[in-house]
Amino acid sequence: MAKILGGKGKWLVIVLFLFLTIAAGISIFFVRVNYDLTEYLPDDSQTATGVEIMENVFGDSTSIQIMVNNVIPTDGTNIVTRLREIDGVDSVVWLGDATNPLTPIETIDESLLNRFYIDGSLLFSVTIACGTYDTKAETIIQDIRDTLDGTEYAIRGEVLNNIEARKIASREIFKVLLIVVPLCVVVLLVSGKSWFEPILILGNLAVAVVFNMGTNALLGSISYITMTMTMALQLALSMDYSLFLLHRYQEERDRGVDIIPAIAMATKKTFTSITGSALTTIAGFLALCLMQYSIGTDLGIVLSKGVFCSYITSIFLLPILLFFSASILEKAKHRPLFHRKSPAKPRTYRARYVFTAIFAILAIGSYFLQNQNSFIYGNSSAKDPNSVVTADNVAITERFGSFNPVVVLTKNSSIPQETAFIDSLSDSEYIVSTDALSLAVDDSIPREMLPESLVSVYVSGEYTRIIVYLASEEENEDMYAATKFLNEQANDVFDTYYLVGFAPATAEIRTTVLADSKLVLWVTFLAIVAVVLVLFRSLSIPVLLTIIIQGAVWFNFAIGYLQDRPVLFIGYLIVSALQMGGTVDYGILLSTRYLDFRKTESPEAAMQKATSKSTLSILTSSLVLAFAGFTEGIVSAIPAVSAIGNLIGRGAILSALVTLVFLPYIMLTFDKIIQKTTFHSKRGESL
Repeated sequence: MAKILGGKGKWLVIVLFLFLTIAAGISIFFVRVNYDLTEYLPDDSQTATGVEIMENVFGDSTSIQIMVNNVIPTDGTNIVTRLREIDGVDSVVWLGDATNPLTPIETIDESLLNRFYIDGSLLFSVTIACGTYDTKAETIIQDIRDTLDGTEYAIRGEVLNNIEARKIASREIFKVLLIVVPLCVVVLLVSGKSWFEPILILGNLAVAVVFNMGTNALLGSISYITMTMTMALQLALSMDYSLFLLHRYQEERDRGVDIIPAIAMATKKTFTSITGSALTTIAGFLALCLMQYSIGTDLGIVLSKGVFCSYITSIFLLPILLFFSASILEKAKHRPLFHRKSPAKPRTYRARYVFTAIFAILAIGSYFLQNQNSFIYGNSSAKDPNSVVTADNVAITERFGSFNPVVVLTKNSSIPQETAFIDSLSDSEYIVSTDALSLAVDDSIPREMLPESLVSVYVSGEYTRIIVYLASEEENEDMYAATKFLNEQANDVFDTYYLVGFAPATAEIRTTVLADSKLVLWVTFLAIVAVVLVLFRSLSIPVLLTIIIQGAVWFNFAIGYLQDRPVLFIGYLIVSALQMGGTVDYGILLSTRYLDFRKTESPEAAMQKATSKSTLSILTSSLVLAFAGFTEGIVSAIPAVSAIGNLIGRGAILSALVTLVFLPYIMLTFDKIIQKTTFHSKRGESL
């Protein structure tokens, strides 16, 4: 590094990073964001296969429902005519398709009437010619709204939720950053020694964030959950690397070392520690790539890539930025805002066995409590309780019941089979209604004589679709029971069939991620053990550190159970990997300092010095991560992102507390074992 700083090499590095930053910045505009979590199911899943077949055979389409208030049935004729003229509207089903709208209401069969007309509200089921996640839907929905202007109406359907999710996700990244960045500045100012530190650190991290976001274009697409979380988490998780190097540089300068040698020495002395910290975090995220449900791969690659980008800029770019800004850093020096005027009372560790026992009891209890959590598995899209989409859905549900359609796609089925299947659903508490060709027309009429426009809605080639509307709209045990019931009835009647819709997709996601979970968590644990083992050359420290942080993970989810809130399962895996890989750094920092001081000090004296040197760094790091997590939790209107953010924020605080409160006592309890199982050769410098 000294040769690079003293010669032309620093200019080559600056030019290279400038070129890559511009290229990555341009590439950000070409990153495609995916809002359909079913795309991450395995290729051989029933849902994925059914969706592909239905799109190939029937074309892309999705259904919505429109409720128009304060009308009479005869008004529907004019509304339907206008809706059918909209480009992109395939079909409209309403009361007039089943009976003459001029027929007096009193004479219409009550069960039929209640499907389409209740207390002055008329319901229309509309099929639009695009996929549920197609951006074209936005234009079609807006055209429908323009057509209905002047009437009191409400619209619902999964496509509406997806449109809202896109709008929220596209603006949430910057909304979160506008809160997280100022909070980071405050924390850095409080813990730092120069007013220029936040600018230097955040400037370096900004380059890493641009690298990560731009290279996402190479992945084809990333999920909206990944997109909304990555920037803030990358900032929070990898700020340590810049802090370690900068603080070491300031220590060297305080010893009277010149600028270039101080930077070179700081880079050398922190290289092993920064590398170890980055590798533990990357290991935790890469474990997610083992999931069959490939959103784990999506998150794992993007987040680990982000940490790697931050690592590269901290090792290669930050020393050069530090060189050019050294004079500014010196001139902007200030006393630490968090400054203890009197020395802290020396800490005693006589209760080491008591604290070790307390941790063991809390960890075991938390393990059993967190196992009792209830989980949700589906696509928790944006559902702002104050939004028009949510209000419309509530209004229609109160009047006409839930709207959760499932397409039963059958191959080479006969009319008697369809009839038998529909009959088997008639008395089920899980089913609201069924829509099929055999219900729309008399079965005695040969289908060859029916209008092509009608038949094509239900039958295409060797495939037939039957639409079943479930009684449960939200993800809950009733919805899973309904999906199981549908599978059982379809399996009894049809030779080949597929279930397509939110309910069967969510049920399949649950099955898939449950199979993934143990593998991901064990690989995360063992990978971090391996990295820490290499870093410390110790058999005992990796086990102690991973157990400590695993205990903090159990505390986190045990609190969730005590709050009686369901946990998003993908969030459980993400936060477990993140908390294990991202916060084990706290333990690494404290343990490294302890081992260094332990070479010349007694156990208690070494631990007192270790905690004194590392407490502020641990608190700074954990507060930044906690602020990032809680900001996501408070600001985000996307439930999946909000839930994960709150878990991350709480996990960061718990990991710091466990490291500072329990780890010192546990290490002292096992000091003799640590000394016997640690290879005492010349190791990398401390953090």
